[in-house]
Amino acid sequence: MGEKRKKSWREIDRMRDRSGHRSGSSPDVLERALQDSRLKKMYLEEAEKLFKGPKGRPEHAKDLQRIHDNYGKPGFGKAVKRYIDIYGMPDDWGTLMLLLDYDDSEVVVKAIELLAGMASEKGPVERRGLKSKLNTMKLLCEDYEIVEAAEEALNNF
Repeated sequence: MGEKRKKSWREIDRMRDRSGHRSGSSPDVLERALQDSRLKKMYLEEAEKLFKGPKGRPEHAKDLQRIHDNYGKPGFGKAVKRYIDIYGMPDDWGTLMLLLDYDDSEVVVKAIELLAGMASEKGPVERRGLKSKLNTMKLLCEDYEIVEAAEEALNNF
């Protein structure tokens, strides 16, 4: 009767590598999953949420909509303040245009700068609307910082 020879760790590892019963996922499984368009879309949406930070949360859309719903109403300032405190400045054209009527000059100046940076990507209607708003602000606004920011943005058109 012969004794069974004890296998070395190298032999054990080699057997594990060949085994189809490994735990964990292999690169092939991930590649196949990413070829499925539905799974790939879900994966990319989740990854994008991570990079967006707080703006990737479901409440973000509600807080953004609250600004639009309260525009011209007493709750507008509160909605804008809440949004900026949580998410920072918005990054969409429509909301930034609304912020031009906010009562904090620092926020308005930042909105002007962001809009001016986005203007080249917009169509003629949006650019004309911004230009008109900035001209009005330049003429009617009493805050020097806002007037200066509006003039600078207009000079760069």
